[in-house]
Amino acid sequence: MSDAHVENTDISSSPAFHALNDLFNDGTLTQAQVDFYKSKYAKLHEEILKIYQNEKTLLPKAKELNEELRKKRLEAEEIMGKDREAHEELERTRTEFAKAEAEVVLCEERDAMLTLEIAELQKQKEEIAQEKETREREAMEALRPRIEGLEQHISQLTSEIEESSKLAQKLKEEKAELAERASGLQESITQLSADVENERAVMMKVRGEPSKIKKQADLTESSLNTVTAELKSVNSVMEELDKTIKEQAAKRKTLEDDRDELSLLKSRHNDSIEQKMRIKQEQERDLAEQLSRRDHIQEEALQQDITMRALQMEQKRVGDSVYRMQREKEETVKLFRKAELTLAASKGLVPNLKFQLQDYQRLLANQHKEKRDQLKRLEELNRDIDIFINDFLQEEGLEKEKAAALAALLRENKELEAEFSMLMQQQQSLDRETFELGAKRDSKAREYAKAVTSRKETEEEIKVKDIIILDLSKRSQNLAQQIKELKDLYELVKNEKNKTVNLIQTSQQALAEMKEKVGILQNEIEILQSETSSKDKALTVERQALAKALGERDAVRSEVNKLLFLYKDKQQTVDQKISEIDKLNSIINVVEKDMVRLKKQYEQAVEERNYTGIQLIDRNDELCILYEKSNIQEQILRNGELELNQREEELRVLALELGKCEWMYSVTTKLLPQLPRYRKEIEALRQLLEQERKRSEELSYELESPSNESRYRLLQGKDLSIDEMQKKITHLEDRLNLKKEQLLEKELVLEEVGALSERLRNQAVEGREETLDIAKSINEYQSRIKRTTRKLMACVSELSMYQATAMKLEQEKGVKVEELHQAKMKLEQGLPPTEEAEREWERMLRKKEMRQEMIARRQEEVRQMQGELQTTAIPRPNAYMPEDLALPRPYGAMAPFKPSEPGASMRHIVKPQPREIEI
Repeated sequence: MSDAHVENTDISSSPAFHALNDLFNDGTLTQAQVDFYKSKYAKLHEEILKIYQNEKTLLPKAKELNEELRKKRLEAEEIMGKDREAHEELERTRTEFAKAEAEVVLCEERDAMLTLEIAELQKQKEEIAQEKETREREAMEALRPRIEGLEQHISQLTSEIEESSKLAQKLKEEKAELAERASGLQESITQLSADVENERAVMMKVRGEPSKIKKQADLTESSLNTVTAELKSVNSVMEELDKTIKEQAAKRKTLEDDRDELSLLKSRHNDSIEQKMRIKQEQERDLAEQLSRRDHIQEEALQQDITMRALQMEQKRVGDSVYRMQREKEETVKLFRKAELTLAASKGLVPNLKFQLQDYQRLLANQHKEKRDQLKRLEELNRDIDIFINDFLQEEGLEKEKAAALAALLRENKELEAEFSMLMQQQQSLDRETFELGAKRDSKAREYAKAVTSRKETEEEIKVKDIIILDLSKRSQNLAQQIKELKDLYELVKNEKNKTVNLIQTSQQALAEMKEKVGILQNEIEILQSETSSKDKALTVERQALAKALGERDAVRSEVNKLLFLYKDKQQTVDQKISEIDKLNSIINVVEKDMVRLKKQYEQAVEERNYTGIQLIDRNDELCILYEKSNIQEQILRNGELELNQREEELRVLALELGKCEWMYSVTTKLLPQLPRYRKEIEALRQLLEQERKRSEELSYELESPSNESRYRLLQGKDLSIDEMQKKITHLEDRLNLKKEQLLEKELVLEEVGALSERLRNQAVEGREETLDIAKSINEYQSRIKRTTRKLMACVSELSMYQATAMKLEQEKGVKVEELHQAKMKLEQGLPPTEEAEREWERMLRKKEMRQEMIARRQEEVRQMQGELQTTAIPRPNAYMPEDLALPRPYGAMAPFKPSEPGASMRHIVKPQPREIEI
């Protein structure tokens, strides 16, 4: 799999690049953004290729090292029984033990420095994580207007798709009309093809005569070919005999060569046996030398094993980091998809809610209107009743009937008022029921959306669990392999342990040396105590700096107040921009109406152009078909004449070739050495030919003789009489005359069609010039419309962006005002304004402390370098040493004593020649 990934270095054709190009073509991304994402993708691709390359190179190295280790182990096991230099190895291990102790001390010091660096890096990591979270929030807020713009673009695309579907329907109808025309033309083509077949049959009748002459020439040529074939067969037999003789001679020669080679191999084998005996003696000498190198090889093998394990751990760490990054990427993608699903679900609910709100508003308006009308009617009735009662009281001479009518009207009034109150109560109950039903429907829709999202989340979790199971199975296999390797290492270490038990005595001597080092460390402790006193002084300085920082904080608060006044001024400018945007929106609406009108005019012009173009194409096609028919008829006549002339020419050439062949035959018969034998064969063949000819004549006579009843078969049916045959002849002559008349009619029609086609051709040539001018003007109008639409779309997108930014700024304003209010309240209470400000203050204090510690450390180093601490010891390395440089050793071969300075006697000592180490 890694090879496939490594070979795939051409990322320009990758799906990611295609997706970015599609987004750029759609206009969702700019060129700068596309280049940025492509560069990021290229970097990630290079890192992955490097990881695969490292994996590919390290695995063969590990295999080679394992193979070398196995070989060395086998050699060590063979040499294990012949140990002769134990004493020298013991001395060597003692010196190496002392060196290892010195290296352990240096490693401990380096470890302490690394722990400090790790603590600092951990703090930096936390700061970077916080910055990352803030940037992600800002990026999501910046992407919101873009998402809204994409939604608008999607709605525009849906409208365009509907228009294109209508155009496709029109094109299908036009295609059906063209198919009907094509069927009619196909029928005319079939009729003309039948006429062509009749003419071809006539030509074939005439063509049969030259073929008979050619058959006679072929017979003579075949007889000549048989004779030449017999000559060739005799020559081939002679050549095969020559080949067999040559092959026998070659086999004999190869056998002789093999005999000579075997004799040489025998002598070489004897020489190789002697040489192997000498090599055996040399190997025995080398075996003795290998005994001395045994322990050195074992140490190298152990070191290689350690390095190999380190490389494997590094490889595993890199693989885990890549896997972790992929998991993080998948998790972020899942979160993004969940957000998209929730957004889509909420968007799907918004139109329904809007429609419901509009319906409820309309119903409420109608109810209010009816209520107002009924109240007006009630007031009018009450007013009429009051007037009526007043008139009634003024009139003293009313009759009892009017009093009864008044009482009836009062009762009806009360009944109507009771009915009105009952209807009002029913209306309120219905309103409550509709509201409850709408709430239930919304809750059910939300529950359904939650169920769908939960199902998708569970499916994604199942996939993740499957991946984790595969990962754990791989890890279990790796652990089993590591356990097996550790068992082998345990056996090796066990053997080494038995050897190192003998070296415990040397460690007792090292114990005395460690006691001396303890004294040195006590001196260093005293130095550290002096450093603590200096750090106490630094603490007082830091407290003074803290007081100074408090004063700076008050100054910063005054600056914050100034910035608030500036923010209010900027908000006024934002309000002005919003009013300008509203004006521009009205202008855009007017321009869009004009654009729609122009688009309709353009569509009408395009339909008219297409209709005229189709008619011109149909006329041109018909003209071309007629021209092709006339050309085919002329071509058939010309081909017939050419074929006749060609056959006559072939007959003449064949006659010449026949004469030439007869002359060649006479010449070859004179030149042949075995002419009498061939003459006898020719005579025999002629006699056979004569016999066969007689036999064929006899057979033909028997076939033709009417007396031979077995040679013929009576046909069924009856013979026609002379009258019937005469009628049939007249019928066929009538049909022939009818066909001739039809042929003349078709020739006349063809002439008329030719004249019409010539006229149509001239008209088509004239019409092409007009169509070109029309097409050019249409293309110009189309390009103008496209330019104006693009400009309008750009203006609309800019305005939508301005609206989105204004809304975003308004939201940010509210959030910032709320945060400012809370910060003021916290400051009044004596608390930090925000958590970020508190963290920033702690970070500043921490950086300041670290800076002062570094300054104090440097001052202490300078003080030590200036000689305040009197010592004769060589200073230890206190910085990171590169791997290609060896660690400096403060002692010589006789630790803890320093080597003496080289004197004048060094010139008498020969410079050592180091031996090359063969691995």
